[in-house]
Amino acid sequence: MSKVERIFSAVFGAFLIGVGIFVLAQDHLSPVWRLVGGFVPVLLGGNSMLAAYSGKVSWLSRLGPLP
Repeated sequence: MSKVERIFSAVFGAFLIGVGIFVLAQDHLSPVWRLVGGFVPVLLGGNSMLAAYSGKVSWLSRLGPLP
């Protein structure tokens, strides 16, 4: 993993964690949607940041090229 890829992965991971926390903080959503819509981005963002720190490939990168 190059340095640019690691920086992008860390920034995108932080963004996903922020989105997940924002969704978890919403009161007008049902609890199921809050948990699913909040924990999934937090989990993927945390994995992206951990992958950037360790230099490994994140789960999102393994999806391959999307159309």
